[in-house]
Amino acid sequence: MVCHGFIEKPNQRSHGCHKHGRGNLHQRQQSRCSAIAVAAALNMSIFTFHNRLLRCVSRLFRLSTKGSATPSRRATMKQGYKKIKKHEHHHQPLLRKRHDKKRTIFLDLDETLVHSSMEPPLRFNVDFMMRIKIEGVVTPMYVVKRPGVTEFLDRIGKNYRVAVFTAGLPEYASQVLDKLDKNRVISQRLYRHSCTEVNGRYAKDLSLVARRDLGSVLLVDDNPFSYSLQPDNGVHIKPFVDDMEDQELMKLADFFDGCYQYEDLRDAASELLYKYNKVIC
Repeated sequence: MVCHGFIEKPNQRSHGCHKHGRGNLHQRQQSRCSAIAVAAALNMSIFTFHNRLLRCVSRLFRLSTKGSATPSRRATMKQGYKKIKKHEHHHQPLLRKRHDKKRTIFLDLDETLVHSSMEPPLRFNVDFMMRIKIEGVVTPMYVVKRPGVTEFLDRIGKNYRVAVFTAGLPEYASQVLDKLDKNRVISQRLYRHSCTEVNGRYAKDLSLVARRDLGSVLLVDDNPFSYSLQPDNGVHIKPFVDDMEDQELMKLADFFDGCYQYEDLRDAASELLYKYNKVIC
């Protein structure tokens, strides 16, 4: 660093008289300039080191962040803001509960799906014959299927869970169902021991199988007393004995196609049932 601006030029008139004093003054001025130069150089070195250190730290931070980010995140970070993903299903309507599970149709057996007797019918042929052993006694049973029963089971089984709820003894009813349900549509079988006996008659309590969700079940039965504990869940059907022109099951299948649109099957039973000539007694 040049310090000539701080050095006083010698005075010619006083050169001889004050030579020794001027020499001391010149040395002091040189020492002062040297100190100032050292201090300035030291300040410059500290400033330069500080800037270089900040640049190194900043570079290391950028490298570490860039290496840990995913490609999509690195592209977003270059723009200086975080991109918020749009919810793809925000505007889609929620599915109704009825689409989340199959609701259940309980079917009676005797005089609803089949007619059985211990004597062979005279006017028409039987579909199959069984021998039932009850309390050590073997009894023949002649069974006639209601017209359209196989098609009916297959059709409602596409949209509903199908179960049979009968007051018949399991020794008899289980054999009938084995022969009747060739396509294995029926997923549950309930027999006499699942019924509630009231004055010697058997009522079918749907709360035992549907619990609190009674809006998801219906019971088809030719005997109104069977659904007397939950009359709103009952669907009455004309008894079948020997009418081989019977079309009630086809009408019932049409009814179930329509009531599938209802959240509560009890509403469907009360509003649509009369369209198919069913009378709830």
